[in-house]
Amino acid sequence: MIVVVPGHRLESARIHDQLRARVDAGMRAFEDLDASYLVFSGGQANPSVDRTECGVMGDYAVREGVDPDRIVLDPFAYDTIGNAYFTRVLADDAGLDAEEIRITTDDFHAERTVYAFEHCFGPSVPVEATHTVETDVDADAPVCRRKLAQTRRFFDGIDPGDADAIRRRLHEEHDCYEFPELEAARTAAR
Repeated sequence: MIVVVPGHRLESARIHDQLRARVDAGMRAFEDLDASYLVFSGGQANPSVDRTECGVMGDYAVREGVDPDRIVLDPFAYDTIGNAYFTRVLADDAGLDAEEIRITTDDFHAERTVYAFEHCFGPSVPVEATHTVETDVDADAPVCRRKLAQTRRFFDGIDPGDADAIRRRLHEEHDCYEFPELEAARTAAR
């Protein structure tokens, strides 16, 4: 089992309160569930901050006593779909024990995050939000429902677990991700 903590846009090179709450909850889940790895997912989403979200989270967790050998950093994700996809890639490439996924995020973000991870990992990997951070944001607020609908539309027509199809869609339809090898193959096919 792995515990995954998605990032949150940095405001400076230091961990902010909302991100700290996610990491604290993730560390509790990691310990309570006796997970194999604690994955921090988040790239450099704010160009004015010269740090990745995962780097800031990882540094904080190490300072708080988490064994650095049990921390995995994903610096490639810029949003929830990227968190799920790149965690899947890291799990596959590094051979992480991803037979079960536990996600620690804000309560209003949990449904969308679980949905994305279920689609990236497929039906054989149970995904659950645990140790969520309580906030004042209503999960049924229009902005939350809109973002969930966008995530569902992104995965429409893709079989859950089909990482290649997700990668192609990220490349073709998502503003944050480019895969040069896919573009080269597309250009060669013309």
